[in-house]
Amino acid sequence: MVAPSVRSQTAVVLIIDPEPVNQRRLRDQLVRLGYTARSADNYESAVAILEATPPDVVLLTGLADDEAGWAQIQEQLKAWGIPALRLVEQASGNTRVLANELPNLTDRELKSRLEEALRSRRLHEMLIMENARLAAERMYDPLTGIFNRRYIMIRVEEEIKRSARHKYPLACLILDIDRFEQVNEQWGHIVGDSVLKEMAHVITRTLRATDIVARYRDDEFIALLTDTNAEGAQVAANRLRDAVLSNDFINPTSEDPIKLTASVGVAYWLPSSKPGEGTWEPQLIGLAERALRAAKLSGPNRLVMLQAS
Repeated sequence: MVAPSVRSQTAVVLIIDPEPVNQRRLRDQLVRLGYTARSADNYESAVAILEATPPDVVLLTGLADDEAGWAQIQEQLKAWGIPALRLVEQASGNTRVLANELPNLTDRELKSRLEEALRSRRLHEMLIMENARLAAERMYDPLTGIFNRRYIMIRVEEEIKRSARHKYPLACLILDIDRFEQVNEQWGHIVGDSVLKEMAHVITRTLRATDIVARYRDDEFIALLTDTNAEGAQVAANRLRDAVLSNDFINPTSEDPIKLTASVGVAYWLPSSKPGEGTWEPQLIGLAERALRAAKLSGPNRLVMLQAS
């Protein structure tokens, strides 16, 4: 992976030096090279600049690492991924360097060191972005574009804890497409994939924006209905079944749409006021699975609801 070149004209360099003569000399040199220069007399004042408007590079010159604010500077540099260039090596026990000890770097030498630091920062940013992309991919279903089972298992734990803390009701809904295997058998898996994508849209547009929807497995979808009691869960499940029943699923191989129904299992839970009493994520989802099995056994387009302890 090759990092793109960094334009020095857009780079902001923060100089941290106690000597005004050093600050002025470096600012003039940086501006001459096309950088935007800022300066601070000590680490403590530099922290305020870093927090408000983080620069691209920090130049450390005349302060030692035992000065007040050094630990905060390190935290900010790490948090923002800002490279720091030390122009003066610190001797043991030394707290300051004299103005005439600052090396007289040529424009070419200073620019070379700054550009290397900027490339390093760009690589760091690209790595963060790539890691974020991979993390997001691990949480989304590649076919439907909605969350996947991994994500829902994380969120259900969080939502149960939130519900227990605030005494909010919580419901878990699992939807299964009735006779979906016939779609694959009759029209092929490409059409089946198209149906699954459209089903994801039907579910997300029917449920509330605050509900958490994911593809659970194969032709099953799961939703956490936050702050929802038994009555609210029943309304949501019936509205969802009606939406599936009335929807014309597009069939790319035919002019006639595909008509489908769905079976739904719901587990609902109201946190107890008694200490130590509650549910946990496998119990809630497991109960919704049991309700779904009961719905499937009773016929297509059915709803079964069970209360979690």
